[in-house]
Amino acid sequence: MFEIETIETPGLGDRSYLVTDGTVAAVIDPQRDVDRVLEIASRRRVTITHVVETHLHNDYVTGGLDLARRTGATYVVAADDDVEFDRHAVSDGDVLEVGSMHLRVVHTPGHTHHHMSYVVESPDGTPQAVFTGGSMLYGATGRTDLLGAEHTDELTHAQFRSVRRLARELPAETEVFPTHGFGSFCSATPTSGDSSTVGEQQASNPALTMDEQR
Repeated sequence: MFEIETIETPGLGDRSYLVTDGTVAAVIDPQRDVDRVLEIASRRRVTITHVVETHLHNDYVTGGLDLARRTGATYVVAADDDVEFDRHAVSDGDVLEVGSMHLRVVHTPGHTHHHMSYVVESPDGTPQAVFTGGSMLYGATGRTDLLGAEHTDELTHAQFRSVRRLARELPAETEVFPTHGFGSFCSATPTSGDSSTVGEQQASNPALTMDEQR
């Protein structure tokens, strides 16, 4: 069993998450003010062992490196991202063991070239939830034009395929936890709702209800 606590930043329209099995925890896409995360971990009496980035962010300064250094946690960043700090590099198909939880890495390019989603799996490998960053949002996807016009067409097609991959590979009841889409400028179109599942997105998300070419 696991629990997810949402850490909202309404001014930016983004969310961070702490997922825990009751003993240890992973934090996904923490923002700069990491004291909020540390307070939650202290209140829950859990140890943060992993700090995970779905992508290098365009709309806020990450608190990931600071949080990892302050807690001694493993800092998880996509292997292909060119960074100048020590991190645990991950690629598609890798699995992070966080206490009794498994986080499976899924390469979902589109918002950025090296964007990753993280699927929380039970010990028997059943997907339970997915942290989608700037890939599958609630009724939308993350923007694909933030890295420059020369990349937009490629990333737009990649985003379409990434969202389709998540919908194809994950059970309909899998809960979806995006970072963007709550007023963030990183959302391609307006989003709706505060929670969702893969099945609900299959019925409402344009990337899943419309053809790739219009």
